[in-house]
Amino acid sequence: MNEIQSIEHILREVSTYIAQMYFSRDTLKVQTKANSTDFLTEVDINVQKKIVDFLTDRYPTDVIIAEESGLDSIGNTIPSRSWMVDPIDGTQNFLRGLFPEFGVSIGFLKDGESIAGGVIFPITGDLFLSEKGSGSYKNGVKISVTSIDEPKNARVDIDFGALEDRQQFLGKSQRLLQSVGQVRSYGCSVMGFCQVAEGQQDAYIPFSVKPWDVAAGILLVQEAGGTVTSFENEPVSAFNAEKIGIVSNTKLHSACLRILNS
Repeated sequence: MNEIQSIEHILREVSTYIAQMYFSRDTLKVQTKANSTDFLTEVDINVQKKIVDFLTDRYPTDVIIAEESGLDSIGNTIPSRSWMVDPIDGTQNFLRGLFPEFGVSIGFLKDGESIAGGVIFPITGDLFLSEKGSGSYKNGVKISVTSIDEPKNARVDIDFGALEDRQQFLGKSQRLLQSVGQVRSYGCSVMGFCQVAEGQQDAYIPFSVKPWDVAAGILLVQEAGGTVTSFENEPVSAFNAEKIGIVSNTKLHSACLRILNS
């Protein structure tokens, strides 16, 4: 079982568990983390443990970075082989019954570059997979970004981030709202990346993302023909995820740069 096969296998396994727990979510133990709207449930913890145990058993010398349980530390040295895990991205959506806007993400990286990645949305069962140089796929069917190049015709997901982060991005948010044809805000990073990759949206503009949010998504978008950069058009990776600002089809990317930096 190679890396992409491992990703597919464990994503399908934990997806079944999450779907079962979704229908009894009112009984779950819930706590808050960084702020009053940043939730952690026993499902997040259990899913991460299942994934980490699976990966540790098969790749015992690889580094695993994950959102919960103290595995979120990013060292100063980029490992030669590493995995990044988000057990549930969009936990608030999961708890509030908003679906399919929550998913599980696993990315495999070599020397800091995403090489294989997958995202699954447990309620629909939609599975996104990508390997470097092999394209991106949804449920086994190859996907690609859109060719829309005019902001007025574009559909854009803006992820406003946590309340304490929004003040610094108010100008950028306002310019986007005044420029693009349709605006959405799902509050789920992995969905933002996947929807751009499959052409459901033309761009995703996140104002604050973490490495485990993007390790699979970056590859999915790039292999589908899209572009992922900072607001200053710098190259990005999961190891400098805090710089990520523009996820878009390639034709719309220059317009996004212009709008966000004007």
